[in-house]
Amino acid sequence: MKTSALRIAALLPIVLAMSGCAKDKQMHFAAGVVGSGVVKHESGSRLASCGAAAALGVGKEIYDSMGHGNVDVMDAVATTAGCLTWEIQF
Repeated sequence: MKTSALRIAALLPIVLAMSGCAKDKQMHFAAGVVGSGVVKHESGSRLASCGAAAALGVGKEIYDSMGHGNVDVMDAVATTAGCLTWEIQF
């Protein structure tokens, strides 16, 4: 099962790149994959792993709102979507 989830994790960035998804969204997605992966590994909790990805995305947008970038809700969505690579298993 873990092998299938890792294959999906490897394929999703490629699919996003081929679909014309902005580089920024790909970076947010990758941050969500890494952040949720670390939390999943350490805690074993699927809910905590997605919560971590969501917190990373929202936190980054809060940081952007303080004059460090452009706020984009879809950036937070892309970051949160990164947790799905660890949750989809066959």
